[in-house]
Amino acid sequence: MDPVLIIVVVAAVVLVLGIVLVVVARSRSRSRRAALRSQFGDEYDRVVGEYGQRDGERELRARLKRRRELEVRELEGSERDRFGQAWDTAQSTFVEQPSTGLRDADLLVQQVMRERGYPTERFEERAKMISVDHPDLVERYRSAHRTATELENGSPGTEDMRQAMVDHRYLFDALLGGGDANRTRRL
Repeated sequence: MDPVLIIVVVAAVVLVLGIVLVVVARSRSRSRRAALRSQFGDEYDRVVGEYGQRDGERELRARLKRRRELEVRELEGSERDRFGQAWDTAQSTFVEQPSTGLRDADLLVQQVMRERGYPTERFEERAKMISVDHPDLVERYRSAHRTATELENGSPGTEDMRQAMVDHRYLFDALLGGGDANRTRRL
């Protein structure tokens, strides 16, 4: 067989294999991207917008990995009851002293997270883990926490504090493992 023909055939095979590998790699990348989008919802767009496509997806995969390493547990009935009563107290306090009630609610969400096994030392780490388990609530949590921390620099408006209480309640109920949908209806 002619050596030139052999070289042409080998080059063609290598080219075809290269094209196949590129197509497979792109397909995998699209599948991973779709899985991350499905898992994280709007949080995917926020993170990719902040970090860029590659680094944002790397960040989201790191969150998934970190979450798998945690031993998050469900609460027992007595724990849910105790936290439910604490929430009722925070909510009653909010009626008379909105800033104190909101601060109590913010701390209560953190206590429930700690009890369940989430990291609680830094807010951003808490938000990242919430984005894995409750991606539909993470932005509400960020907003509610931001309003609660604004209490230190003055008082946010009453409507902002009320909305923060509602947003905290959504996450609180999800962390407790349920809740009354009528009590947490978005206003």
